[in-house]
Amino acid sequence: MEIVEIIRNILTNNLCFVNDCSPSYFLPFQSSQHPIVTLITCSDARVQPNLLFSDPIDRIFTIENIGNQILPSEGSVDYGILHLKTPILFILGHSDCGAIKTFMKGYANEKESIRKELDYLRPALKSGPLNFSPENLQQNILNNIHYQVKIAVQKYSQVIQKKELAVVGAFYDFANEFRRGYGKINIVNFNNQIINPEKFEKEIDGK
Repeated sequence: MEIVEIIRNILTNNLCFVNDCSPSYFLPFQSSQHPIVTLITCSDARVQPNLLFSDPIDRIFTIENIGNQILPSEGSVDYGILHLKTPILFILGHSDCGAIKTFMKGYANEKESIRKELDYLRPALKSGPLNFSPENLQQNILNNIHYQVKIAVQKYSQVIQKKELAVVGAFYDFANEFRRGYGKINIVNFNNQIINPEKFEKEIDGK
């Protein structure tokens, strides 16, 4: 797709959005934002905020980087938790994560800027399998999710103790690796406790 065509598509899609929304839609957030979730997710084009809410505007404070990591974007995360005071910090990893794949396969030849971000994954993956396979990739994606939750729980322990924040780690499964459906979000960690997604959902539903 050529550049001009891409820009034309952007403007056309935006016009559809404008036509679908009355002026009153924009009134509640013209001068302030009111998110209920701080989302840390991967920059991967296959992962978007509308996975959580069909309309994420003014609901999700979104932070994206390669590997859905806290430390490379620490200031943004602090802003969501400490300034906007969202009650949920949602850390979302996903199938086929390119950052984890690149780390496992070796990234010495990448640009310095990319190496710098991938270096943050070392503690998360130091005890994981580095021989590349689909199974090992999934395990390391999970290891990274759990590590990021651990960092968050340590960092925001006082807010969590006051029950003003919960840290959720989840796996967006667009490859149906968990055999629970394509595109399913599986919650795998809650406040640094590794959990069974199916059991957790039943508890949330009161079943």
